[in-house]
Formats: sequence, structure tokens, C-alpha cells
Amino acid sequence: MEEQQRREKAKQEASLAGRCMEAGQFQEAELHCSAALELIPDDPEVLFLRGSARFAKGEFQRAMEDYSSVISLDPGQARALYNRGVCEANLGMMEEALQDYSKAIGLNPDWAGAYAVRGLARFCLEQYEEAIRDLTRALEIQPQMPDVLNARGHAHLVCGDYDLALEDFTRALELAPKWVDPLMSRGTVHLILGREQQAMEDLDRAIQMAPDLPDLRLARGSVLESKGEMSKAEEDYRKALELEPGSPRAAGLLARLLARKKENLDEAFQWAEVAVAGDPQDPTAWDAKAWALFCMGRTREALAAAERAVSLDPSDNDLQKHLKIIRSACT
Repeated sequence: MEEQQRREKAKQEASLAGRCMEAGQFQEAELHCSAALELIPDDPEVLFLRGSARFAKGEFQRAMEDYSSVISLDPGQARALYNRGVCEANLGMMEEALQDYSKAIGLNPDWAGAYAVRGLARFCLEQYEEAIRDLTRALEIQPQMPDVLNARGHAHLVCGDYDLALEDFTRALELAPKWVDPLMSRGTVHLILGREQQAMEDLDRAIQMAPDLPDLRLARGSVLESKGEMSKAEEDYRKALELEPGSPRAAGLLARLLARKKENLDEAFQWAEVAVAGDPQDPTAWDAKAWALFCMGRTREALAAAERAVSLDPSDNDLQKHLKIIRSACT
């Protein structure tokens, strides 16, 4: 095949690939790209398009390889750096993603999306202050991004800046009123700040929007339990277990509640065992087990479980209080 014919055929294959991408036919798009690359192996546009098709199929490793080929041909391709970073993030390669996002920002300093994803990568790396700076810069460039506001809200929440978190979650909800995550998160902040009524309002609304989300049931159950509405809290914990059978967190919360009520202690112990087996590093699960054993009169076993709970979270006053009570009963 002559050079001109080969280029024309490659162009046709690339055009078909583009149409398939627009139609959501990603497998076909990849095949057409590969056919084009057999004819013109070093075409950066087709390599980029095939990377995008592979990314859309969830094949992040193969997509990353295509974007790397594009970058080797054109190191100034900011979009390929950005996309490779997203692939790396999906593969858990956060440090590498951070480097690629930074290179993309260096090439395009006003790219809001690049600051946003770099902020998310820094959040995953527990670099919360840096994450907030990146997410803030993204919002300075493009203010109407609810996902970025929500992400910054979570960073503020982790840092203990509850009022700032509340502002971000509220603003995210104004832009995306049907989005459950910022609503649930705002309810959590209200609970931390002792605003139980506002927390309940947010969580009730969130459950109406997403009745089958276990985390919402657990969050509302915790609010109800703190208000002393034990029966309603128990309903939410049991519903969470129905939605996610064997959930260590749900099992631990239900076990703790049953132990606090001093009812169904055998069941409380069984759920505590499920929680401890599912997440041995959860102090709540060990505390629930300790309290169930204590109420059953098995004080020595309770003491060991209570000591384990406190060792996992020495700053929790409730755990310390329970340990003191159980320890005094053993003397």
C-alpha cells in the first residue's frame, strides 16, 4: 500500500473511531484506533483516542500505556498528562498521579480541573492543607463546581474546621440539590456541632432520596441513639444490616446499642463478634463486646475486650469510662 493510501485508510479508521466514541461504542472505537495505528504507528491523536476508549472501558493500565506513548511523542501534551494521572489515581498510584497533574498545571496554569484532581490526590495522600489549597484554586477559576466544593468540605471536616466544612457542603447542595453525599456530610457536621435537630433533618431528607444506602441508616441511627430514641436507632441499624449483611460497622453499632439496653445480650455478643471479626481495628466493636460480656457477668473477658478498645483509641472518653467501670468490678 502506498504512503498516501495508507494515510487515507488510517484517517478513515480514526474517523470511525471518533464516531464510535460519540456513540458510546468503546470496544469498536478501540478496534478502529488499533487498525489506524497499524498503518501509522506514531500518530499521537489516534493513540490519545485509543487511550480514551480504553479508559472508558475501565482498562486503566492499557489506557495509561497509550497516554505515555503520546507524552513520549509530545511532552507538552497537557491533556495526556492529565488523563494519565487519572489512570494512575484509579490504579492507586497517587504519587505518580500527583506528578502528572503538576506537570499538566505547569503547562496550563489556569486549568481548574487539573487543580481539582490534584487536590483529590493530595486528599488521598492525607495532605489535607495542600488539598484545600488546590481545591480552593480550582474554585477561584471555576466557582460553580459542586463536586469540588464537596471535596473541600471533606478536607475541612478532616482538619476539624467544621464551620468551613458546613459552608462548603451547603454551597454544594445549592448547586446540586439532589446529591446525597453533601447532604449526609452536612448532617454529620451538624451532629458533631451538637445540632441534633438539624442533623436529623438532613439525614431524613437524604434517606428519602436514597433509602437503600446503609451509611445513611447508620448515621441517622447514631443521631437517634444520642437522643435516647433507642428503638428507632435499632430499626436503622437493623435496616443497615439488611442492606449490607455482615457489615462490621453496622454490627458493632447494633451490638453496642443492645448492650446499652441490657436486652438480648446473647445477640449483642454475637453481633460484637461479627464486628470484631470484620474489623479488628474498630474500637467501637471491642467496646460493644466488652459491654455485652460485662452485662452477662463475664467480667474478666470484658476487661480484656475493654482494654483492647482503649488501646485502639485512647482519646475516646466513653471507652475510658467503660474500662474504668469494668476494671472496678474486677477488683
